[in-house]
This record gives sequence, C-alpha cells and structure tokens, in this order.
Amino acid sequence: MTIALDPSTPGQASRHSPPHAGKSFWLRDFGDYSANRDLDTDVRCDILVIGGGIAGLSSAWHSAKAGLGKVVLIESEIIGFGASGRAAGWIMPQFGMDQLSIRKKYGVERSKAAFAYCRRATRYTREIIEQNGIDSDYRSPGLMRVAFDERCVDDLHGLYSTYQDIGVDTVSWLAGPEVQAHYNGNSNFKAAIADTDLGLLNPCKQVRALKGLAEAAGVTVYENTPATYIERRPGGVRVLTPGGSIVAGKVVIATNAFTHQLQGPVGRELAPYQAPVFARGAVTERLSDQQWAEIGWKQGNAIESSLDLFHYMAPTADQRIQFYFIYYGGHPVRSEMEPAVSAKGGDVSLAHLKRIFPALRDVRMAHNWGGHMSGTRDMVPHLTTVGDQRVVYIAGCWGHGLAINHLHGQTVADMLAERSTDLTDFWIVDRQPKSWPMWPLDLIGKQLAWSMLKRKVRRQIRGSIFEGADSDLKG
Repeated sequence: MTIALDPSTPGQASRHSPPHAGKSFWLRDFGDYSANRDLDTDVRCDILVIGGGIAGLSSAWHSAKAGLGKVVLIESEIIGFGASGRAAGWIMPQFGMDQLSIRKKYGVERSKAAFAYCRRATRYTREIIEQNGIDSDYRSPGLMRVAFDERCVDDLHGLYSTYQDIGVDTVSWLAGPEVQAHYNGNSNFKAAIADTDLGLLNPCKQVRALKGLAEAAGVTVYENTPATYIERRPGGVRVLTPGGSIVAGKVVIATNAFTHQLQGPVGRELAPYQAPVFARGAVTERLSDQQWAEIGWKQGNAIESSLDLFHYMAPTADQRIQFYFIYYGGHPVRSEMEPAVSAKGGDVSLAHLKRIFPALRDVRMAHNWGGHMSGTRDMVPHLTTVGDQRVVYIAGCWGHGLAINHLHGQTVADMLAERSTDLTDFWIVDRQPKSWPMWPLDLIGKQLAWSMLKRKVRRQIRGSIFEGADSDLKG
C-alpha cells in the first residue's frame, strides 16, 4: 500500500522507506512501500499507541472508532517490520504456549475460557477482512496436526482428548488410512487431528491494511519513530522520541518482543515481563502443477508436526511451501534482536520436507529469514494495565498472536474507556505478569531449557523418517 498525499500532513507518506526486503519473504513479496513521516515536533493526544504491529494498529483503530479522542501511533521502524511482517500468517484459535500447557497450569475452566476467546478472535479476524475488503490472500483451509511416526500417535490422541474435554467441536481424529487419503496415500502420515478452524494469510499485507483502516478512522501514524523514554507525569504519560515528545492521557504499549528495550521508568517496569524467542522461516520456490499433483495436499491446509520445534508448514497463495522451525532459534542474548540468519536451519527443514514428500526431492529453498516472538514466564499473553490505568501493556502471545491481537484491540479500547465488558472480564485481563529471573540467571535458565528441548527433538528423530536427513543437527 503506497500513500502519496500532502507530505506536510502528519500521517501521510513523505519519503520512500527502505523496503527491509531481507527481513521476511512477506516484506519482499509486498514490493515498494512508502513509510509515513517520522515525528519531528512535540504533540499532545488522548491515546498514544507504541508499536505498529497487529496489536498496536488494532488497538489504535478500535480506540478511534470508539471515540476516545485524538489517537496517535508510533512505530520505531516501518509497519510490518516486527513479528506481524515475519509471522507464518496462521489465523488459529491458539492461546499462549499450547492448549495442553494451559490446561495443566490453569485448569479446565480457564482453558475453556481461553479457547472461547481465541475462537472469537479467529471469527473476528475473518469479519474484519470480509467487511473491509482486505486483500491479504486470506483463505480458510484448516489445520492438520500430524504424527509422522507411530511412536507419536498416542501423544497426539491425548491432545485430541484434551480438545474434546474443553469442548472443541471443530476437530476430528483421522487414523492412518484417512489422513493418507488427503496426500495421495502417503504412508508417512500415521494419524492426524483435523481442525477446520484455521485460516492463512499474508501477514504483511494484513498489517499494512490495518494501518489504512486506522488512518481512515482518524489515527495519526508516524513511522521510523522509536520511543526512547517513557515516564508518568501529573499531566499524563510523556514519551520522548528522537524528533519530539508526546504527552498522552493514556498509552498502549504493543512492542511485543522488543518491550525490554524501552527506556525510562515505565520501560524498566516492563522489562522483566517478557523475553524474545527467535524463530526462523523459509519458503520454497514455486511448485509446478505436476509436483502438487504428485503430493496431493489438495486442501491446502496447514500442517503442524508432533515433532517439537520443527514442521510448521503450509502452502502460500503463490504455490510455494512455507515452513517455520524453532530448533535453530531459541532465547537470544537480550540485545541481539537481529541475529544473523543462515541457510542451515532452512536446509535441514527442507531436507525434512523432502522426507515427508519424496516427490519434492528437487525442490529448492527460495528465501529464509528470522524474527522474534514474545515469550512470557506464565505461558499466557499479557493484556494488563501497569502501575495505573494510564498504561496498557500487550505482549507475549508465544507466536500465536495474529488472530487474538485483532480481538485484543477491541478489548484494549474497552480498557482505555474503563468499561467493564465480556472482553475485559476475560481472566488474563489486568492479571499481574510474572517476571523472568534477574540477569544472568534468566539467560542460563532459558539456554538450559532450550538445550533440553533440542535433546528431546534429537531423540524423537532417531528411528524416524527424518533420521539422517539432518546429520548436522547439533546443540
């Protein structure tokens, strides 16, 4: 989306921004993008949103629609630079870490409430797309959680039983022959949970369309405008940027995995609440019609493997296969928010893809990238006021934020208006976040936990169809 209007008007495009094409396939695929002007003066507003991802733009849009006064949004880079421009594009009713963890830690009733909120979020995201004519390549092919090894079938069925216990009525169990029928009889598919409630889209197109909706509702959007200092004052919340200051009645902080980099008293309060988790993604070259015919996959659904840290894949709108993997990610050093992305992880995942679909033996990887999601210690997202009602904080969706952050925007607008609604009654709202341990204990603990997960993956791979496809899988 390119907006080229009066450059003297705040919120209008005034100069060409670097495309950041290497940050993700979606950003590269979007093409040229002209960023809005950066803030170069002092302003006052009723609501300031910091962060131009799905959560921030949805919050700004809903606040403006609710008539909460003058709304301003600042983004430190360009819209789509962070997780919202690098994600897998899965619109799914997932909550926090995973449903099993939520049920184990918080009980059946809260697990049911979490699922209900997430299901509402997937519906609401579809409504936003359909009612506003957003062209973000949205389709709704569903998801299959697949066991590619007989040893994983029982655990997968345990997950299916959990879904039944909390009332998920969109899932069905597919035994070997049933799931294989979806992939031309491929015997590598041992069993699956089929879930109809999943959509796919291009996240960069989606977040930039939300920018347009927010601006049409009256939100002023500044890009390339980082918040360098945040403090509460008697007259409001004061935010400093390189080009000017902003004094707002209330502030929404939607900086996700970058939250720990905020400075000032408010930044120090938020720093311990989330930790960045680095994940990697890749896409193949376009598959030919013959290749698609050979592997089946006519439904175009997403596939999630029961193998931890690997195999999250789906067809793209332009007939590639995108896949995500966390094995070569993990918790980085806190200041390292743009670590180098090598092709190694993509090569290993591509080798795994070829083991699943032998007919793809000649397919090549076209693009690989990485980015951060936000991890919380209590395994659920944060949606809370901090200190007082003037600061609302959103983060920590554990990589499952595309759907729920659309709905979070509506919840945030209710919070800012100090209205009690069915959304603000959700049990995670205004819940005190748990802090990660102090440095360096947090880094040591995280690296140890990640190392244990990797060892588990290597045990899972032994004796599976993936053994030998990744002989360099280490550490």
